Amino acid sequence: MNTFSETSLSTSYFSTTIRSNQLKQKAFHNLSTLHSLTLFNNPFSLLPSGIFDELTPETKVSITCKNLLELPPGKCAALIKCAPSASFHLKINVDAATLRSLESAGFSCKDCFHGAFGGVNCYICSLCTTGHYSDRHGSCVSCPAGGFYQDEIGQIDPKLCSVGTYVPKESYPGRKATDCQACPYGTLSNETAGYRACRCLDNFYRKDRFGPCWTCPSTGIVCKNDTAILAPKYFWKWLNSTSEECYRGFVENIATDPGYNDTYSKFRGSLPIPLKCPRLGSCKGGIDSECHEGYRGILCATCTADHYLRFNTCIKCPRITIAVISSAGVVILFLAVFMMVLWGDSKLTDDNRTVADVIMSCFKIVIGFHQVIAGIFSALVRVRWPITLVVMEKYLKLVEGNILQFAPLSCIHPGFRLDPFVEFSLAIGINISVVFLILLYLLLKKRYIMNRMDIFPSQKLDKISSLKKSCYRNIFLFLLLSYPMTSKKIIHILPIPGICEETCFTKDSKCISLLKADYSIHCLSPRHNVFWHIAAAFALYPAAFPLLLLVLIYKYRESQAHEEVAFGLRVFCENYKKKYWFWEIAEMYWKLILISLILLFESESRSRIAFSVATASAFGIAYTIFRPMKGRFEDRLQTYALWVIFFDVCLGAIYSQPDVSDTKSENDSIFINVLFVLVNSSVLLLTLGKGILYLKYTWKNVATCHVRCFEAICKGYLTLKRKAGRRSRQDLQSSSIISAESIEELVQPLTEQDSRD
Repeated sequence: MNTFSETSLSTSYFSTTIRSNQLKQKAFHNLSTLHSLTLFNNPFSLLPSGIFDELTPETKVSITCKNLLELPPGKCAALIKCAPSASFHLKINVDAATLRSLESAGFSCKDCFHGAFGGVNCYICSLCTTGHYSDRHGSCVSCPAGGFYQDEIGQIDPKLCSVGTYVPKESYPGRKATDCQACPYGTLSNETAGYRACRCLDNFYRKDRFGPCWTCPSTGIVCKNDTAILAPKYFWKWLNSTSEECYRGFVENIATDPGYNDTYSKFRGSLPIPLKCPRLGSCKGGIDSECHEGYRGILCATCTADHYLRFNTCIKCPRITIAVISSAGVVILFLAVFMMVLWGDSKLTDDNRTVADVIMSCFKIVIGFHQVIAGIFSALVRVRWPITLVVMEKYLKLVEGNILQFAPLSCIHPGFRLDPFVEFSLAIGINISVVFLILLYLLLKKRYIMNRMDIFPSQKLDKISSLKKSCYRNIFLFLLLSYPMTSKKIIHILPIPGICEETCFTKDSKCISLLKADYSIHCLSPRHNVFWHIAAAFALYPAAFPLLLLVLIYKYRESQAHEEVAFGLRVFCENYKKKYWFWEIAEMYWKLILISLILLFESESRSRIAFSVATASAFGIAYTIFRPMKGRFEDRLQTYALWVIFFDVCLGAIYSQPDVSDTKSENDSIFINVLFVLVNSSVLLLTLGKGILYLKYTWKNVATCHVRCFEAICKGYLTLKRKAGRRSRQDLQSSSIISAESIEELVQPLTEQDSRD
């Protein structure tokens, strides 16, 4: 290869351009004008002797000696420098194309600042040092921290550290292979490090791009791509917005390799504590801890303005028209039941009970059943109830007698949204108001009766006695039906264990206590302090009211001197056998336990479910053994209702969801949904069916009576007509009344018909 022999080259630079392993001896023959010759990074293993002998003494020769076995001997050997040093540079006058070639070969070039001449610019080019490489645009770039180093000068790319090693941030850029250290704990050791201290193992996370990885927490956190993100159905709250923004920057930055922002390569704060959301399906998770549609606030436990809360679920508000109609429908329905009770006071059944007694007995069973299952559904928050529950829950609120919650008043106007304090006030206020209004009605009606002059004193006493019986019964019936909900509202705001939940969002922040009935309320806040002191005045009501009734029933149930009070107390014992007169009181305590006291258990524990199963089964077994109700239909209905409750709590135990990482938030089995709807709606349907059959039977008798009466009148008329034909006109005119015989003949057909029936 004599390519350059006898040419007029003055400066030559060869970098990875000569592919031959040998150059001919005469390659640089007779180059008297050559001042500088650089053979850099070429794969020479052997150069012929005397290859540089024809060069002038002023010629400077630089050779990369990496692959050379020996320097070429010759008379100019003293002029040869092995491997260009870091201080090696060229001052060249080149055009733009040549400049780009130099920059692509590991040089960093700068202007000479002496202007240009001849249309060619002047540049000073130096080789990129170890630990650096050329960016091919005239600059030397440091080898980034991570799996990169460079132990040679004038290179255009960094070298990769061996598998499982990296150059720490503190010691980059790596200038030799020994600068690469083993990747820290929790990282993958079977791949190159890249732009970090090796990737994390599965289910590990890090807070420093060049730091160790840590095991992912067992609950509440999803670890992937070297980051820890809040899992769905969990909530966390950052100490401040700055920490949140810094962590967001870290998460976004860790996914970037070349060109990552060094400012966010390390998160120096601490992650918040993930907390289970009390309402499954309300929390999206993520850095921001976003809430699903319809939820807002701390723990995503508060409904937005266009949603209302039912059974731990925020449901979208219906149209205002529907909300108003449903609210009015509740009032109308309960008034209808009240009117049916008044109508049934004078109607006797076959077993000498009034229709009102039967209606109230069935009404108590249906209301009590739905009060209990509504309380269970609300209390067992970790149960994946069938999805049909959300559909039918508002109807359960109707039949359980909880008027305030059935009607979505907050959908009519946001000002009608009821928090636990308002609900407590309304519950107490409604109880007092209803009792007061009934007593006021009793007083006014009694005065009206006493002032009447058209009836005898004995009749006045009878009317007043009947009035008292009706009023006392209505008072006791209302208090019986409202007892579970009133007790629940009282207990929900008392500062007792299980009612408030201590919440710690970070290890460094002060914990707060939130009211479980409404997580937007801080326990022992000024407002809570006012209301819980008021509730404390009624704290004995849940336990003492049934005891008071027990004493009254025991004392007056068969009293003749206090007949009116005894009649009113029949609400509690009329439908039970005589020796089980106390059973309604036991049932009141049973409802209190399942609706209110169950909330004292931790919602995350299985103790709540176990306690529900034990309580429901114990009372169901006790009722099945003693069968205290005397009415056959009511006894069967109550037995069936108790075992449906047992079925529901067992279903809750089966489908409980202790691990919220499960992607399913509800049970969507078609069979379970159909079975659930049929079983839970059958109690109400059976009662309605029995009522319809009774009305049909009553209407049939009334219609039959009308036909019989008409037939009897017709037969009597024909009899009178025949007798009139046999008598003389004179006898007929002298008769002033119908004979007793004729009257007997007139009535006889009706009597005979009644006897046949």
